[in-house]
Amino acid sequence: MQVFNAFMKIVLKRISVPIIYIGIFLGISIIMANQGAENEAKFKQEKLTISVTDLDNSAASERLIEYLSENHKIIDEKYDDDKLLSNLYYEHLDYALTINEGYMEKLENGSTDNLFTNHSIEGSYGESLAGTQINRYVSCVSSYIKGGFTIDEALDKTHALMLDKTEVIAESFAKEENFFSTNIRFYFQYLPYIFLAILISALVPTLLVLNKKEIRDRTNASCISISKQTFQTTLGSVIYAIGIWLVFMISFIVMCGSDIFTKEGLLAMLNSFVFLIVALSITMLIAQISKSPKSPDMIANTLSLGMSFLCGIFVPIEYLSDTVIKIAHFLPAYWYVRANNMLAEAGGETFTNSGFFMCIGIELLFAAALFSLVFLTARIKRKSA
Repeated sequence: MQVFNAFMKIVLKRISVPIIYIGIFLGISIIMANQGAENEAKFKQEKLTISVTDLDNSAASERLIEYLSENHKIIDEKYDDDKLLSNLYYEHLDYALTINEGYMEKLENGSTDNLFTNHSIEGSYGESLAGTQINRYVSCVSSYIKGGFTIDEALDKTHALMLDKTEVIAESFAKEENFFSTNIRFYFQYLPYIFLAILISALVPTLLVLNKKEIRDRTNASCISISKQTFQTTLGSVIYAIGIWLVFMISFIVMCGSDIFTKEGLLAMLNSFVFLIVALSITMLIAQISKSPKSPDMIANTLSLGMSFLCGIFVPIEYLSDTVIKIAHFLPAYWYVRANNMLAEAGGETFTNSGFFMCIGIELLFAAALFSLVFLTARIKRKSA
């Protein structure tokens, strides 16, 4: 196994390449998983800082201040005009309210004109929120009074109504049993880019070194047959690729636990493994046609990024034009993404066994065609050597 041992020694010298890609990818994955850990997003109203000046000093004005204090931070401090504007400008205050004299009397008489004087930054969130709440409160009191209630009864009923809290929950309509209803769907979505980038950047330089003329001639002169050389090189490439795949799958299990053992999780693993075979075939073909050891990194970036943008990895398929999608049909990553979308029921896809395994089959056909080109190219190079 001399060729295999030499292969592993060379590939381990470039171990920094997969470590960098894996580290960055897993770091982003952990961040995204933590952000999606809270399945229910609860609405929380923002509290404003409101300055209130009460010139009426009545029971009605006190009830209004009490209502505002339940929702916001109230500051009972008088400001001159310059200081008031300065505090609003520097956002020490969100809203300044003055309850004008005669507030309670006007409410009792059914009038809502000139009840307040207010200052705020025009068009600000504070102006909108505080203004809306105050207007709603006054309208409610006025409606009760017009309905025949006394001012005290109207204030009591309005206060009870306004402080009646309603819990708002952002409901997810994804199927609860669907593994892909969590934020970790993206984990599998981006694996084609990572597989291509790692395998091309790490394996192609290794294969180029072993295929150098002087090394190949020395190996051919030994007792190792060409078939054994090919077998050992291929074995090393396969073990390396499977090792990379296992790192991502084990990391996924650590982050997500038993989710991977659902039907969708196992099919996602199958889909990723099939594309790993495709990525390996692309890598070995590039190794056969590359001449410069400096070219793999450029090829890796161009191919992985190009396929990612065209096939719906970086940009969702539903946002791609019809022309781009037609072109993407001729690239294996497109069928990987379609299968992944079927599992998530995203991008307009619906899961069916026939549809999913059709995508898997097309990926395998790509791999078979590419491996055929690898062997054909290798035979042509061997004859011309």
